[in-house]
Amino acid sequence: MLDHVIVLASDLEAFRARFEADTGVSLTVGGAHPGLGTANLLASLGEGVYIEFMGPDPSFETPQGLGARLAGQGEPRVGGFAARSRDIHATAAAVEAAGLAAPSPAAGSRAAPDGRLISWTALFTAGHAYGDQVPFFIDWGETPHPSATSAQGLELLSFEVVHPEPDGLSDLYGRIGVSVSVIAGPAPGFRLRMRTPEGVRALASGLGGRVFAPDAVRQD
Repeated sequence: MLDHVIVLASDLEAFRARFEADTGVSLTVGGAHPGLGTANLLASLGEGVYIEFMGPDPSFETPQGLGARLAGQGEPRVGGFAARSRDIHATAAAVEAAGLAAPSPAAGSRAAPDGRLISWTALFTAGHAYGDQVPFFIDWGETPHPSATSAQGLELLSFEVVHPEPDGLSDLYGRIGVSVSVIAGPAPGFRLRMRTPEGVRALASGLGGRVFAPDAVRQD
């Protein structure tokens, strides 16, 4: 199932001010991602789904790593999404059975502002031509799901993946157990609609260069 939608921003602090003024929802500060040069802000979308706003870690005077790449992009955009797994090793076996390459699951973590350690295990895929439109999988283990611990007030209305050849991508989703709608469009992208205290907000995003390839998000 859909776990979370990732929106990429070039400046988290500026984005936060605009988003909160526009929607009336005060975002939860997530924390920094060690080794990536990024940090995030979070909000629940209801029904066990949340939205992650990722950008350069504001604690660095000069953006680093993946954060440096994000600092150079333009307006905020949906950059990808994650699908939830309750058994990441079984998911890896299913992905490989579908004909895709699946590197070993990778453990990740970050420290919450209150000092709690947030940990997860992620699985990325390769061997397909769909880039970031194929999600990575995430298993939260014993960590409470972020949709329950993040800012409330948003409601997911729809999330769609857009592709010029939707049947092929939809077939791949079926083989790896991803239940997200794929619709036809002139170029790859995403469409997100959510209800906020200030009304419905929509974000249609075209894809830039790949962000969530395994080598791009490796935590050393």
